[in-house]
Amino acid sequence: MRDDLPLRVVSALVGASLLLLVLWAGLPLILPTLLLLLWIGGLELKEMLAKRGIALHFPGLFLGGVVLYLFSLPPLHWHFPQVPWREVALGLFLLGSFSFELLQGANLPRLAFTLLAFLYLPWNLGYVLLLRETPDPHLGLWILSLPIVASFATDIGAYFAGRFFGRNKLAPSISPGKTVEGSLGGILVSFLAMVAYTSLVREVFPFGILELLFFSLLLSLAAQLGDLAESMLKRYCGVKDSGRFLPGHGGLLDRIDSLLFTFPLTYYLVVLFT
Repeated sequence: MRDDLPLRVVSALVGASLLLLVLWAGLPLILPTLLLLLWIGGLELKEMLAKRGIALHFPGLFLGGVVLYLFSLPPLHWHFPQVPWREVALGLFLLGSFSFELLQGANLPRLAFTLLAFLYLPWNLGYVLLLRETPDPHLGLWILSLPIVASFATDIGAYFAGRFFGRNKLAPSISPGKTVEGSLGGILVSFLAMVAYTSLVREVFPFGILELLFFSLLLSLAAQLGDLAESMLKRYCGVKDSGRFLPGHGGLLDRIDSLLFTFPLTYYLVVLFT
């Protein structure tokens, strides 16, 4: 095992405890937390891209994220369901970004990577606000916990399965340490964790085994895709970690990379099937 494994475990437990507290408190605490994550994550992206000589319009990214979060608040969707609020926020961000570049030198790489950062960070995190209240504040808390359980279980399963059984590289050009065996271990542990978790609160999650298998498989694959996507970004920028946010775990983006993909997918599945 890695020498820093105890530090990683302690940091993960502290982070998970704080996350659960924020989610339990609801929107009054979730919204400022998302703003903090946007600020830290945006700065990490800015510093990483700077190593490739690419500028990121951080003020525009943060302001656009604030608008998107406000337009993701459930009351807007309840009272005005005919308005695609998040798409409106995206349109406003595009108009603002193009206008900024027309006035500030037409730096197209900056425009492109700022748009990528907007879709990668605040766009995906904004689904937390919707999930927390879907279909209601009580059930929303439990539904929001599913992608978190699946992501953490996938990470743990992939880490240990890859370390003990890993032989075949999964994506050697992007993340040489990840293996096919680790990926399968992540899927298996995610399914077992989902079965154990939902069995504790059967009145909230009346899922059958096949439904759980389908749901956990999709979420586990999304978590691994999120992990690989961030690895691709770090390799492109030539960095090992996105930052130093959490001791033993690297940057903030290193910790939430899988959640950035599982939150949206969970929302799509909930809307589709309910």
